[in-house]
Amino acid sequence: MKIFTISRISSILISGFIFCSFQPEDNSFKETESGVRITYDRGYLEVKVWSDRIVEVIYSPKDEMSKSESLIVNKEFIPVPFQVNSNENDIELITGRLKVIINKKSGLIQFSDRSGNQILAEKSRYLNKRYYCDEPVYQISQKWQLAPDEGIFGLGQHQDDIMNYRDRKVTLVQTNTVAANPFLISTRNYGILWDNYSKTVFKDNATGAEFWSEIADRIDYYFVYGDNMDDVIAGYRELTGTAPMFGKWAFGYWQSKERYVDADDLLSVVKRYRLEEIPIDNIVQDWCYWADYDKDDAGHTWQSAKKQWSSMKFDPSTYPKPEETIKEIHEKYNMHYMISIWPALGPETDIYKELKSKGLTYKPEHWSSGYLYDTYSEEARNIYWKYVKEGLIDKGVDALWMDGTEPELGDQHTFEVSEENIKSFGQTALGPMAKYMNTYSLMTTDGAYQNFRKDVEGKRLLILTRSGFAGQQRNAAVTWSGDINANWNVFRKQISAGINFCMAGIPYWTTDIGAFFVKGHEVDDGPGMYPEGCTDPAYREFYLRWFQFGAFSPIFRSHGTNTPREVWQFGDKESPFYKSLLKFDNLRYRLMPYIYSIAWKVTNDGYTIMRGLPMDFPNDIATYGIDNQYMFGSSLMVSPVTEEQYYLLNPIGDNDEKKIRSVDVYLPAGIGWFDFWTGEKFEGGKTISRETPLDIMPLFVKEGSIVPMGPKLQYATEKQADPIELRIYSGADASFVLYEDENDNYNYEKGIYATINIDWNELKQQLTIGERLGKFPGMLKRRIFNIVWVEKNHGVEMEAESKPDKTVEYSGGK
Repeated sequence: MKIFTISRISSILISGFIFCSFQPEDNSFKETESGVRITYDRGYLEVKVWSDRIVEVIYSPKDEMSKSESLIVNKEFIPVPFQVNSNENDIELITGRLKVIINKKSGLIQFSDRSGNQILAEKSRYLNKRYYCDEPVYQISQKWQLAPDEGIFGLGQHQDDIMNYRDRKVTLVQTNTVAANPFLISTRNYGILWDNYSKTVFKDNATGAEFWSEIADRIDYYFVYGDNMDDVIAGYRELTGTAPMFGKWAFGYWQSKERYVDADDLLSVVKRYRLEEIPIDNIVQDWCYWADYDKDDAGHTWQSAKKQWSSMKFDPSTYPKPEETIKEIHEKYNMHYMISIWPALGPETDIYKELKSKGLTYKPEHWSSGYLYDTYSEEARNIYWKYVKEGLIDKGVDALWMDGTEPELGDQHTFEVSEENIKSFGQTALGPMAKYMNTYSLMTTDGAYQNFRKDVEGKRLLILTRSGFAGQQRNAAVTWSGDINANWNVFRKQISAGINFCMAGIPYWTTDIGAFFVKGHEVDDGPGMYPEGCTDPAYREFYLRWFQFGAFSPIFRSHGTNTPREVWQFGDKESPFYKSLLKFDNLRYRLMPYIYSIAWKVTNDGYTIMRGLPMDFPNDIATYGIDNQYMFGSSLMVSPVTEEQYYLLNPIGDNDEKKIRSVDVYLPAGIGWFDFWTGEKFEGGKTISRETPLDIMPLFVKEGSIVPMGPKLQYATEKQADPIELRIYSGADASFVLYEDENDNYNYEKGIYATINIDWNELKQQLTIGERLGKFPGMLKRRIFNIVWVEKNHGVEMEAESKPDKTVEYSGGK
């Protein structure tokens, strides 16, 4: 069938499809309060100005211009100044930063800066009318022509080993290991937010870059322009919502596994972590705390557990005194407690019965024998929250692990299966699931976060969820990469998946350190390859390298099945594995002032922690395709080791573990780089070979950096960050804003926090510690800064420098 694009003049009906023409009517152009609107013979084109750098483009069939409320954009529209010029061929819409040129005849749009330099240009669009469940809908496409040298990133989490999506195709359908987000960002400092929730495909090839969606009422997208890629992501969050601060504990280490069988099992792990002085902040209870699952080999108890699936209640057989247990975890061991919940609800649970009685559940049966609730209904979200609060939050639970939120029905590791399963839910409170299929996790986290903010005082919510979509950052949601397999190919793919997920605007992401499946479970990337689990030296090396990566992920979390994951499971205290795991755990906590201050930038400035190299080095085209290195904040470049080197799974020839291996690391051009572990400085714009003994993951610091490091801690709030070691990496000007607050409430939204600006002037060789701005209860009024100018073998490694260059007693003045 031939597709007629917007350059065609006539409307054609073929096999039930209507191809919309773009022949303008007389007097079709109209200036509106929000922008401009052009009437064509079968539809309307509207360009709406949201700010001086954000423009919305809508093309709607003529009889269907009414625009339903967006699920992803929650910004209230407020008119802003703009200018409109019109001539015979074009309409110019001019803002403080953009010039939007609309061709009157074709309807095609060109986005330029105020000087007329083209940023992006449309190439074609179409709407194909069709019927879905006897309702008229449209299949839509929008195409743009990209510049030859630009790189494009984002689109969510896709485990395909790809960084730059030029000349690539990406399917946006949620699966167990895919988190779709229709936000694209370019090295030319613009982004496109595609406001559609159905099955979507993005592709770029010689004919242009295109978003195609299966079901829509209209074409609707937002063009976001910025000074740099951070500014573009900040614009995305301006539209879709700010990412709130997590409690400081959330940036510490999380221990999880499938699963701690009861309260005694979990408490034994909590006690041992504190006894062995291994830093940790969060212990996680996975599924089946709602029933006695393990004590009946005949399987009868399993059947009972399924009937009570996600009841939001602790069963007395597993947690006889849940409030006392959680209180002990909090008060005696200074840990937080997270618990898993599901949108699937067992048929004998009170929550399912109430939701079903009101017609707020779906008919297809979940693999657990439960049924999913209709999260598109506000009433259903409120009922769901009621049971979560009464059964879990009121018992002391700190954080929610909302599992299976694609939504999952069965084993959904492929697009085809996931699409079929999700569509099988039929009608939602808003309309066909096929129309809204990618937004289930957004809506269910919306319900939890909004109700938590109304009902719970004095603590910040954190949600862990296996799926993600545009706007989900506003719900305090972390996405993890799903049920993945333990092999090196899968491990490497996590890096580009996480970077692109974060570059799509959602800043908090994590993985199952060591992979979920350690053995078996064959999928495209191969099975888990370590049936002996943590007793196998080859798996220990694999786990250690992943743990090193985890220590430099936005959230630092271990989880999985088949084998235990606690640190002591990987050898005694003198083993190289135990010692290195402890080293990187301690390093994460020493970096807490750096990490928590960056988290504030995420909330306050729309910043991104896990950063593809093009974000900081857009002029170095060599960075565009690098899929195994990234920036962690503004200063630290991370290069995880993603290959076996010492304990080979299938050793051939020399397997001498004493022989030091190495990996290649690219140092972006235009700036110098310090080796974090040695202080040695290298010139950028070249690839170097870095030796990688088991206790080293390549870590480089760009010149012109200030990295604050605190004392060693057993948990994030054990003591104030005093003294702070300021490591100065000279060679260029540097600045850092040290942020502190009460660590766990929303008072920061009222301005109750403090910042200290720290600046290094390379020309003057002068460090300035600025005046402290703001205050909060419990603030440390006097502190010590130990200042270290990093050089070879000075101010290096994880331990504090024994001979700082300068010690400053600071009382808040400049």
